Amino acid sequence: MISCLRPALAGLFAWLALAAPAAAQGVTPASDEEVRAAYGVFLDWLNAYQSEDYYAQWRLTDRRIRNWWPRERWQDFVSSSRQRTGELTGIEVIQAGPIDAGTLPCTERGHCYRPGVRYVFLLFRTRYEHVEGELTEYVAMAESGEGWRFGGGNILNRPLGETSVIMTRTDESRYRRAFQP
Repeated sequence: MISCLRPALAGLFAWLALAAPAAAQGVTPASDEEVRAAYGVFLDWLNAYQSEDYYAQWRLTDRRIRNWWPRERWQDFVSSSRQRTGELTGIEVIQAGPIDAGTLPCTERGHCYRPGVRYVFLLFRTRYEHVEGELTEYVAMAESGEGWRFGGGNILNRPLGETSVIMTRTDESRYRRAFQP
């Protein structure tokens, strides 16, 4: 694991000012304990990446993303991203807390996060072997039938070609007709 990833989370779990609308959508925001649990799963997801166990990393990704990114496709994109950017050499938590889908940024291609899903937002400063300077990247951990899972973000310097998200039902129905995983 990366040495500058700080496991001591006390004080880091400040509520995001924009997280309040989650309750208005009928979604109960994650508690501090749930934020810690989501962060723990993220660490497992990141450790799988660091050890190049892309299958384990894929299993820790929400099933709604796995539907569009079958295991082999996931492995190809994540490993090619690693070749371009080099190793993840540093990561520091800036902020963590519950957030609603409407507050999360949409992708570069206009796909937005799915309303009605509980999310935990994790914001990081990251460094990569072949990327000059620090990046600010985020992860949205999603609560699914499998527990907390990677639900999108731009971490790992966008290995999927754009920010990944759990697509809305409208996006899914539009792409399901054209995409055969």
